[in-house]
Amino acid sequence: MFLTDISVTTGGRPGARRYLAWTAALVLGIGSLAGAGQTTDPAPAVREERGVYVVSADFSVPGPASVALMVLTDYENIPRFMPAVKTSTVTERGDDYVVVEQEAVATVMMFSRRIHLVLDVQEHSGTIRFSDRCGKSFERYEGAWTVSDTGGRTTIGYRLTAKPAFDVPAFLLKRLLKRDALQMIAQLQTEIASRAAAR
Repeated sequence: MFLTDISVTTGGRPGARRYLAWTAALVLGIGSLAGAGQTTDPAPAVREERGVYVVSADFSVPGPASVALMVLTDYENIPRFMPAVKTSTVTERGDDYVVVEQEAVATVMMFSRRIHLVLDVQEHSGTIRFSDRCGKSFERYEGAWTVSDTGGRTTIGYRLTAKPAFDVPAFLLKRLLKRDALQMIAQLQTEIASRAAAR
């Protein structure tokens, strides 16, 4: 749901440059690992099959699940703690759903790209499901966050299935997705721990 935007180029001729945009989540190239500290959580996993990428991660944070859910559903403040997300606007809200429009920019080396998502978000019993309805940056973009209490800490699961609208070598994209998932987790851990301490 938070966004990552990866931009690469291939080829040396005009028209040979091809870009790839990828989000979450989420998103989510977002921020840095500063403040992440040491963690015993398993590394995020990324797999690819026929151009569809699946990212999965599980990590823990101190404090109750209610604080983690508060951060994950604080859609309009995402740009504050996810700096590459430039805008995040709630355009519609119901009892158990939200529509969130997001734009993000991130760079890899000298290249950058802006991506756009319109996310249908369903919130229910510790699970937040999301999917893109606009199709501008992805042919397929859907996933979920799960949040549960585990003995004084909170365990968060993240899953994303994405098929980008542009081509990029799979080996490169998988490395970038893993790096960006680590960065996203670090920023969420920092924000959730800060809010838990404030309470």
